[in-house]
Amino acid sequence: MKHRRLALAAPVPLLLASPQHALAQQTGQIGSTAPAVFANDKEYRALPHHIGSLEVTAGAEAKIEYDSNVYAAENNAKDDVRFEISPRVRVRTAPAPLTFELNAGGMIRRYATYSTENAESWLADAGLHWQTGPTSNLNATVFSRRAIEDRGDTEARLNPNSGPRLIDSLGGELSYHRVSTRTMMDVLLDTTKYNAVSQIDADRDFTAFAGQATFGLRVTGRAFATATLFATRRDFRLDRTPSGAERDTTTFGGRLGINFQPGGLLEGGLSVGVFRHNPDDPNTPGHTGLSVAGNLTYHPTRRTAVLFDAFNGDVATFRVGATQRTDTIARVTVNQEIRHNLYANVAVGYRHTKYTGSGIREETLTGSGELEYLVMRNVSVAASMSYGNRTSDSATLEFNRFRGGVALRVRF
Repeated sequence: MKHRRLALAAPVPLLLASPQHALAQQTGQIGSTAPAVFANDKEYRALPHHIGSLEVTAGAEAKIEYDSNVYAAENNAKDDVRFEISPRVRVRTAPAPLTFELNAGGMIRRYATYSTENAESWLADAGLHWQTGPTSNLNATVFSRRAIEDRGDTEARLNPNSGPRLIDSLGGELSYHRVSTRTMMDVLLDTTKYNAVSQIDADRDFTAFAGQATFGLRVTGRAFATATLFATRRDFRLDRTPSGAERDTTTFGGRLGINFQPGGLLEGGLSVGVFRHNPDDPNTPGHTGLSVAGNLTYHPTRRTAVLFDAFNGDVATFRVGATQRTDTIARVTVNQEIRHNLYANVAVGYRHTKYTGSGIREETLTGSGELEYLVMRNVSVAASMSYGNRTSDSATLEFNRFRGGVALRVRF
């Protein structure tokens, strides 16, 4: 069963970029520094508590982090130290053809000086996993989430006195996966309702309906040549802008690519195609662009994994003067087991954002690293740092920021 990442302060527009926002990793728990290689070590795997037929795992992370530019400002950067506590719990039934899983987590953060940035977030999801056959499964998930918008997001609030934007989401996902000797099939249906908590952000409230179908033919070993069709409908609560234009949109398209099933040197997929963005407003022109979706993992050794993520496509935008937004995102991450109880990751990322209508372009470069030492099965300590720099056609949107912190992770 896939797990939603408990990254409760993630930039929300990244979640809007694709219907597949049920991301595979949970952050802030033991082993999350290098999850692609940590799973190989049986010595440090979680040992759940058993209550009847249920398996229960609980944990928490306590973190202190320095931020050199709290408000992601171009000038007069304000630095501060923040404290975070993030508890989580998972309950699931014993392994069987039909299993149920419940995840819940939250995050409380407090700043030493700039209390306007104090906030809380949470995520809860429940899922059913049905192993319909040896190589096929059906999954259903419902979730509720409150996310804290990062000040460094390209459309985040600029006013330092208003506090960060909070966005609630409620949704569900249904997916089916099947692999045979010659073919593979993945079908995903998804709906999510986004609700900005503040009334002044009512223009950001919308419901997204998405569907995606991928069909593949085996070309060799674990590799399949794939064809994907996808569509997304955005239905805004305020269906017209102040000028009277209709705000609802439809995006659809297709991609060709390759998919590698788990178990080999490569796993994941990469596909390239086109998308078409059609606004409902008759006076707003549509847009056709390049569609890219990629999530590949390369395992050169048992202790090393190289992850590549790529995206190019239509993203929901709320910026005044823009009729459409296209994001290009690329990220390379290395997960490394240095010793049996010492893990690391290093990542570099690039993001290009283009606004149709206003003509503004932005580029963001990021780099990060983390080291995690496992004291024992249920305790670890981690140290992390990151740096980001954004350039823009609008000078007021440019900034750079360094973050560094330490964390204690425990399991109960």
